[in-house]
Amino acid sequence: MKPRLLLGVALASVAGAASAEDLAAKLIMAMQVNPAATAFWAGGNDPPDNETPYAAQIRWDAAIKGAQTMQEKGRLLQSAGVSHPGAWNGFAQMMITIAKEGEAAARAHDAEKSFEIGARLYDACNGCHKTYVPRTPPP
Repeated sequence: MKPRLLLGVALASVAGAASAEDLAAKLIMAMQVNPAATAFWAGGNDPPDNETPYAAQIRWDAAIKGAQTMQEKGRLLQSAGVSHPGAWNGFAQMMITIAKEGEAAARAHDAEKSFEIGARLYDACNGCHKTYVPRTPPP
């Protein structure tokens, strides 16, 4: 088991049920969803200068894997012990649905479509964050 995950599990067992849901979601987001989204978004961005065909294939493969991971983790975010009340499952479902479209666009190496889908994915993520991530107003 990875040290961060082990620490998360240990903290969750001490913190109680409500905090365990928050901690589980934070770990999934930080360690899996965010890196997957970043990899997917790279597929729809302008390629780096002088990108070789081999490097482009690696970038697209990472975008496909990112889209697949977001689908998988979206289902996990809807599961007992991670899900939250309110619109949470709807946001997770949006992530799954949009990531499915993103996977198809990445498989086709369609940068324009991937970029458009990436924007919708960002909107889904941002909507959830606005709803569930407490913001501290600036001083």
